[in-house]
Amino acid sequence: MILTKNSILQKTVALLAGVQEQLSQTDNRLTLATSPKISKGENYRGLPYVVLDYPRIANGENLLFIRSMFWWGHFFSCTLQLAGTYKEANRERLAAAYESLAARDLYIGIHEDPWQHHFEESNYKKIAAVSKAGFLLQLQQQPHIKIAARWPLSQWDAAANLLVDTWLYFADLVS
Repeated sequence: MILTKNSILQKTVALLAGVQEQLSQTDNRLTLATSPKISKGENYRGLPYVVLDYPRIANGENLLFIRSMFWWGHFFSCTLQLAGTYKEANRERLAAAYESLAARDLYIGIHEDPWQHHFEESNYKKIAAVSKAGFLLQLQQQPHIKIAARWPLSQWDAAANLLVDTWLYFADLVS
């Protein structure tokens, strides 16, 4: 069992490294400020995970992350995370993109803790299920903005392309 787990995590790290390489060759709008970082952990809500943060800009309360994540037994996800000056600089652009975000089957973070990444109802809501007025209120009230996409692990073969496509979409929103 442990060997299987280690093998899967190694394959996931390689998958995310390939995503990072493809992004660095494709796009440099957001990536010049910081280098990418792939991290592994053993205990996000009791299970292993692997994340690629690219970009990862954190200056006090000012945050700009695009986080690609694999969570053992659950999903792949890609999350745009903004706070502080990055939130303020991009809030209107995100508000104007409501229809596009909803059409892409994306989620908005509603939890007060910006470092929660599960997709339970207490953490995320589908944007398409939130009125535009409710979406705009969420963008204003939270100290951070999180917009996320999620795919089941059964889409492993498509995960790299889905992560790259969503990353590029997020980069267009905030560049």
